[in-house]
Amino acid sequence: MKTFRRVWCARTVRDAIEIIPEAFYECFALVALAYWLIAPLLLWWWGESGGIEITFLEWVNVQVGALAIALAGLLLAARRADVGAGWARDRWRDNLPLMLLGAFLVLALIATLIHPTDATWTGDQYRRESMLSFASYVGFFFLASQVFDRSRRRLLLGLLLGLVVVTCVVTFAAVLIDGWAGGDWALPHRVTAYLHQFNHYGYLLAVGGALAASGALVAARGRVRAALLAVFAIILLTLLLNDTLGAYVALASGCVGAVVWLAVLRRLTVTRVVALVAVAVIVHLGAETLGVGTFGELGSLGADVQAVSAGAADAESAGTGRWGLWVITIEQIAASPWFGHGIEGIADLLPVGFGRPHNEYLQYAVFFGAPALVAYVAAIAAVFVRLVKRGSGVDAITVCAAVGAATYLVSACFGNTMYYTAPLLFLLLGVVWAGVRVRGAASGATTLELRPEVDEYTR
Repeated sequence: MKTFRRVWCARTVRDAIEIIPEAFYECFALVALAYWLIAPLLLWWWGESGGIEITFLEWVNVQVGALAIALAGLLLAARRADVGAGWARDRWRDNLPLMLLGAFLVLALIATLIHPTDATWTGDQYRRESMLSFASYVGFFFLASQVFDRSRRRLLLGLLLGLVVVTCVVTFAAVLIDGWAGGDWALPHRVTAYLHQFNHYGYLLAVGGALAASGALVAARGRVRAALLAVFAIILLTLLLNDTLGAYVALASGCVGAVVWLAVLRRLTVTRVVALVAVAVIVHLGAETLGVGTFGELGSLGADVQAVSAGAADAESAGTGRWGLWVITIEQIAASPWFGHGIEGIADLLPVGFGRPHNEYLQYAVFFGAPALVAYVAAIAAVFVRLVKRGSGVDAITVCAAVGAATYLVSACFGNTMYYTAPLLFLLLGVVWAGVRVRGAASGATTLELRPEVDEYTR
C-alpha cells in the first residue's frame, strides 16, 4: 500500500514508473490470468440465478486482452524510462514467438478485411470468435510469458488444474443425480458440464490430465505425487465418461511423449511410470465395468483409418465425418491460399451442423490463409525448439506446461478453437516460454535465469 500511495502521488508519469517495483509486472499478469481461470467457477456458484452463462467467458477474454495491452504499455514506458524493467536484452530472440504471433494477427486482419463476414467483429452465435477473440488469445500468451517467478508459474498451473478438478466433481454430481439415481448409468454419457459441447469439454480434460500425469512423473515429494495421481484418475475417468476420442488420443499421446522426453533427459524413474500406468489401468477397468470404456471407440477408429487408407466409398464419414470436412476444407484453402475466406467463411460449404473443419490448423488456413497458419505454427515451434535446446535445464513447472500444451496441440487435430478452450494453449505456451528464457543481468530484463540449482519438485 505504501508503494501504491507513492505511485499515486507521483508528480509525473516517469516518477510513477520509476517507483513501480519490478515484481509488479509479474503480479499484474498473474492476476489477469487468475481472473480468467477463476471466472468459470461463477457458473457453478451463481449461474443462471445471476444471469451468468458460458458466453460470459467471451467478455472475460476481451478483458484479459485489454489487460495485456495495458501491461505492454507499462513495460514499454518502463523501458523508455530505463528503470530496469521492460523487454529482454536480446529483443529478437526472447520475443520471437510473440513477434510471430503478431505477424499471424496482422495477416489475419488483412484476410478479414479482404474477406469480411458477419462474424468478423462479433463472432457467430455459437463459437463467438471474432477478430478481437483471436487477438485476445495472443494476449494470454504475452501475459503468461511475463510470469517468471517459479512459485507464480506453479500457482497458474495449480489454478488451471483446480478448475479442471472442480469441473470433474460437478460432472460426477450430475452423473449421480441423473444416472445412478435414475437407475440408468448410460444416461449421462458425454456430459458437457458448463461447456456447449462434449468435445470442447474433452479439450479441458485432456489438458488437465496431462498436467496431472506429468506432475506425478516429476514431483519429488511422495504426497504430491500421490495427490496428482489421484487427480489424474479423476480426470481420466471423467474423460472416459465424456467419451471424446480425440481428447483421449491427445491425453495418451501427451503421457507417452512426457515419458519419452523425461527418459531422454534422464529425469525419470521406473517406479513413477509404473504408478502412472497402474492408475490408468485401474481407471480403464473400472470404466469398462461401468460401461463407459473406450475400447469400442478405438475399434471404430481403426476401421476409419482402414477405410481412408483404402479409399473406400464411405471414407468421408470417417472420424464422425471429419475426413469429409478436411477434404472440403483443403479444396477451399487451395481456392484462396493467401488470404483464406474470412472468419466462418466456408460454413455454408460444409455439411449442415458442422460449420468448421474440426481441425484447428486447417481452420486457421481457411480463415486467414496459409501464410497466417505458417506464422502461427512457427510461433509454437519457436517455443518448443527453445525448450529442447534448454534440455535438462528446464524446471518441473516448465515440463508440465509443455506437456499440457503438446496435448492440446494433438487435440487441435480433431476439434475447433473455442473462446473457452483456445486460451488454454496460449496460456501454457506462455508459461513454457517464461520458463526457458534467460535473465540478462546487465540489462535487468524481466526474464528468469535458469541456474543449475535443483527446484523443489525435482530434488
